[in-house]
Amino acid sequence: MVGMANAASLQQLALSDALQAQTKQVEMFADAQKHQAERWKILREVQTKIFEIQQEVTINQAKVQDKMFNKWSDYIRS
Repeated sequence: MVGMANAASLQQLALSDALQAQTKQVEMFADAQKHQAERWKILREVQTKIFEIQQEVTINQAKVQDKMFNKWSDYIRS
């Protein structure tokens, strides 16, 4: 009888350990998803900022070229 009680106790401990491991695994998976979402958010923000900078550079280059063309045109006309 003692052997059966001991076996049942060991089985209950094993089940408890398995449930704790499963709970920990679910927590780790949720954390991994959260971190992945944060990485995607950062990536989108960085890509948006890069695009904005590229647009600003392109606009500034066009403005400088227009300005230089106007100066050259004024020089030729005068």
